[in-house]
Amino acid sequence: MQVDILEVTDAEVNDPPDDPTDRLHVQSHAWAASTASNMVLGVAELDPLTVKVSEPGPIIAMKLQSIMNRGAAKEGTDLLDIVRITLDHKCGPVSRDQLEAADPKLRADALLHARRWFDQTADRSLAKIRRVPEGNDVEIDDVGLVGDLLIATLTD
Repeated sequence: MQVDILEVTDAEVNDPPDDPTDRLHVQSHAWAASTASNMVLGVAELDPLTVKVSEPGPIIAMKLQSIMNRGAAKEGTDLLDIVRITLDHKCGPVSRDQLEAADPKLRADALLHARRWFDQTADRSLAKIRRVPEGNDVEIDDVGLVGDLLIATLTD
């Protein structure tokens, strides 16, 4: 298991960057940290470990931003994660409710990114998703549906 720890400072939260991508990074990570729930992980022969786990809406917001700042291999997994969460019968509605209730600036910045990945460059996104073995069953209609759902959720 690999865990990424990305720091967001109070100064960045209080005075967010002007760039929508940088601002989405700060706001989505701060949102994820502030709404995370405790989860106990248990592994054989080790003491249980309590960790904070993000909610699905903040995960989508973080991944919408992180796609462009990762290597080519991670782009596909981030896109696939967004597809899976958005279309999941349980997490999908929860994530959309959370995104709909999010800070208006975060929603506007997430909307820019959702349009980019799931509308304007949907074919490119599908190609990236299909480079991930688990993404072979994703179709362009799935990518379009995710775009439609996210854009409708994030639009005022």
